[in-house]
Amino acid sequence: MARVAILTAAWLSFVLFPFTAIALSLSNGRPTVTIDSGVVLGINKTENSTGEALQAFLGIPFAAKPVRWAPPQPPEKWTRPFDASNYGPACVQQFNYPVSRRNLILQWFNTPAPQESEDCLNACVYVPISDDKTKKPVMVWFYGGGLLYGSNALPHYDGSTLAAHEDVIVVVVNYRTNVFGFPGSPQIPLKENNPGWLDNRFALDWVHRNIAAFGGDPAQVTIFGESAGAEIVDALITQPPNPLTFRAAIMESGTATYRGVPANYSASWNTLVTAMNCSSAKDVLACMRALPATTLKSYNELNRLSWAPVFDNVTSAYAAKSNRASSTAKSSKIARVPILGGSNADEGRLYSVSANDSSSFVRGLFPTATDQQISDLLAAYPLNGPPGSGVYTGTFTSPLEQLGAFYGDFVFQCPARLVHQESSKVGIPSWRYYYNASFPNTQIFPDAGVYHSSEIGIVLGTYPLANATVFQEALSRYVQHIWAKFAKDPENFKAWPKGANSTGVLGGGVRAEDGQKASGPYMTVLNGTQTDLLDRRCALFQSIYDALGH
Repeated sequence: MARVAILTAAWLSFVLFPFTAIALSLSNGRPTVTIDSGVVLGINKTENSTGEALQAFLGIPFAAKPVRWAPPQPPEKWTRPFDASNYGPACVQQFNYPVSRRNLILQWFNTPAPQESEDCLNACVYVPISDDKTKKPVMVWFYGGGLLYGSNALPHYDGSTLAAHEDVIVVVVNYRTNVFGFPGSPQIPLKENNPGWLDNRFALDWVHRNIAAFGGDPAQVTIFGESAGAEIVDALITQPPNPLTFRAAIMESGTATYRGVPANYSASWNTLVTAMNCSSAKDVLACMRALPATTLKSYNELNRLSWAPVFDNVTSAYAAKSNRASSTAKSSKIARVPILGGSNADEGRLYSVSANDSSSFVRGLFPTATDQQISDLLAAYPLNGPPGSGVYTGTFTSPLEQLGAFYGDFVFQCPARLVHQESSKVGIPSWRYYYNASFPNTQIFPDAGVYHSSEIGIVLGTYPLANATVFQEALSRYVQHIWAKFAKDPENFKAWPKGANSTGVLGGGVRAEDGQKASGPYMTVLNGTQTDLLDRRCALFQSIYDALGH
């Protein structure tokens, strides 16, 4: 829309083998596999909700200890069996101040706090036990965290339940984040400036080479992730590795195609270099590499420095949107794999939880906007407005709801809509979902609703068992089955009609504050007109998306 065209510049500057039938043997009762680095000893465990047995191999190095800001390298072969009974270290994480928001993020995304180290490139593999000895589909999970934090040791990301319930192998990998993963440094070659995303590709190569040893099929790999993890998935689609290491993709609440990038991607790096007294060093990179990781971490957190991938055309395509639009079955620069993706009903509440002034919140996103432009934007999200002004809820009763909807539409829901529309137009099988359920035992703050990341526990089956409702348990089993069904046969997935005109709504609109029903329906399907109603505010932001996509 013309009235928001001026917002574009502001947003741009402001702103995811052969198979052996007996793949696993036992050593003193422990599962044992042999991969290209050596023998690995796993553990026998049971899934928490039903007690189903499975095997887990935790903290397996898929790369050597990385040189800071260098691409990952193969691990050295080990001569003794590697003990994979405990999680490996997390990569160095960044949890920004102020204290109130930092504590919220630490509570939800870093409890219990793992050991942190730069020697963190490890994978966890969860293997079901079943009588079916055929090669199993593989699902590789990339965690979110705004590319600032994350760890495969977080209980939310435990792949045990999904593996045991759905007879799939789940792999969860670490990758470098914040300045260690996305430095934006002019002293580093462009093609090496996204080491965190190079880590993900290296991990997929490792899966492709070694997953048969665990009973998995390297030809049946589905990549999936949430938030920044979904951004990773989209980046792998739009700048695919060669040879391709996956056949299907799931994006939960995130895309790379419409992410914003800083006007000066080196700004945070230059600030950090100056603060560390390295700007006048003969070798800036050597000076920065000599500093303790904790020193860099502390400064980044206190000063809230931001880090983002650069367009390198190695891990991140500059022309992702146009490459998708021009893709054909005969000629394509992107991976033409089936995709499943979507967003949550109240995505933005995690970001608007501390907001009490609507105009100030929007101005923070669009600092050059006029008062009239901000008023025009907020008019589409009326606070205490007339019935029908809010999707499903009828109206917005607080800045938390109003700004949560605004931010959720702009950053998550509308970009997901565009990616699925554009994929469908060029014949790529595409299924879009809308997750709409919240539960009392997962509300991380009052009125959190269906907040960003709240579907993770439902997808992976890691929701809290304490005080779980019957509907919550059943919905999780239902969603796990849908995700696994897609991974097992993505070309013929039929949970709901594919294409841009259909949306599978998961959860039935159940709310934490309401009575929790004991049975379905667990999904309803929106047709074209209903989907248009869901997305009716997306036109507000189209001029911005047009400028972001290339």
